[in-house]
Amino acid sequence: MLAQMEIGQQFLMLQIDNKITSDDLSILIFKDRAAFCTLDQSLYFDLEKKNINSQSLGTWLKYHNIKKKNNKCILFDHTGVVVPHKLFDETNKNLYLSLSEDDLIYKIIETKFIKSDNQIFIFPQRRDWKLLLKDLVVNLEITHFAAELIPFLSKISNKNLKKNVFIHLRKDYFDLFIYQGSQLMLYNSFTQKDEEEFLYYLFFVLEQFYLKQNQFSAIFLGKFPNYQKYYDAFKEFHTQTKFIYPENLEIDADHPAPFFNYFYNYENNFRKI
Repeated sequence: MLAQMEIGQQFLMLQIDNKITSDDLSILIFKDRAAFCTLDQSLYFDLEKKNINSQSLGTWLKYHNIKKKNNKCILFDHTGVVVPHKLFDETNKNLYLSLSEDDLIYKIIETKFIKSDNQIFIFPQRRDWKLLLKDLVVNLEITHFAAELIPFLSKISNKNLKKNVFIHLRKDYFDLFIYQGSQLMLYNSFTQKDEEEFLYYLFFVLEQFYLKQNQFSAIFLGKFPNYQKYYDAFKEFHTQTKFIYPENLEIDADHPAPFFNYFYNYENNFRKI
């Protein structure tokens, strides 16, 4: 264990010259990597290949002495659940989350109020990350990627009263957001290793909602070459397929959630759907 931590620290110390300079910082936590992003730069750390853990990242964060105006930690490593605000009971947080998350040991349950939708988003965070980041990063807001996307998608879906199915493809997973107008009917995440597994889970959910071909709009978040097989496979069954993505998109093929990489930078500059 000590040897692994030392390897991680040595790798991180090589990144010392990459100072984080702008005022707003987003820390993205995935299952296998972490990213530190500003409007000007992004620094990625592979948590598996370089044997980096929360302790070795702590050494790097202490060096940077991050004191930005707005710091946000966005979690991708676990799913979450949405509960209407009027039905939410604080004492039942673990119960809500246990329906979608099997293992809650060593995790802290977080909540985020989504004002635009009057919903409570509930999600887990690893205890070691929570303690580390809260101790080392000032002015830190901890949130979940889906809780960030929901207000944005609600605003888009409100323009179309028919059912809208938003599909968010990312490394090893995809996320579904089903709307009726601005009303969120479903959010869920699924594992996927190829387009066949993607189609299996997607059409299983569509059947549960009695959504037949061309009775709804299917909207992919982003349009990226590494997911072209998924788009083509889906179009064979559904002709009303749309994409939402920013103008002048620069592709980062290695990003585990490429759409989200541009979400903040380009939120006001997306193509109309």
